[in-house]
Amino acid sequence: MTNLPANVDTAERPRTRATRRPLRAQVADLRARYDALPKRQQWLVLGAMVLVGWLAADELLWSRARSWSAESSQIEAALDRGARRQSSVNTDLRRAVGTFGPVEPPGAAATGREELASAIDEVLRKHKVAGYSYEARNGQRVKDSDAGVLGPAIDRLQAEVKFETTAEEFPRLVADLEAHPVIDGVTSLRIQKNEQSRKLVVQATIETWVVSSGGRGGR
Repeated sequence: MTNLPANVDTAERPRTRATRRPLRAQVADLRARYDALPKRQQWLVLGAMVLVGWLAADELLWSRARSWSAESSQIEAALDRGARRQSSVNTDLRRAVGTFGPVEPPGAAATGREELASAIDEVLRKHKVAGYSYEARNGQRVKDSDAGVLGPAIDRLQAEVKFETTAEEFPRLVADLEAHPVIDGVTSLRIQKNEQSRKLVVQATIETWVVSSGGRGGR
């Protein structure tokens, strides 16, 4: 075994942590390196910096600005089409609005199914319907390109309802369904006669429109 000199320290000395240079010193160092470059290389560095800055601005700022501009153009066109529709409303439609009242805006999708079921139950109870079957489903989306531009899309909620009623009560019952503020329409009616009870067996498709829960233009 080799004997080490007494003045040699065999223990590992702790490494000193490198101190981070201030940002101002780093900038000054880069500036000095840039000034030391030939003029041609200096112009190449400036050109590269300008190109990188332009690409960053195009990606972060101008692309978003173009997207906003396109969206605003779509909204403006949709509003113009809506204004033209209003100017072309005929007298019969104005009379219908005066007779039946203004159209109620669609409700929220979260509560639409419960509200539709409650409205149907309310009308059937009013007309003394003893019992009925009820099945709800999602119908086709309301097809209107402007609705998707100006706000959330509109979905149809439909209910297939089967019940029995008398011939005298049937027209009043359907009229009350149509007039209910939650119900947007009775889109289908199939009627058969029950020879035993002498009543009408009615199968109706009843729907309400709701604002889509998926946001603008999406489900």
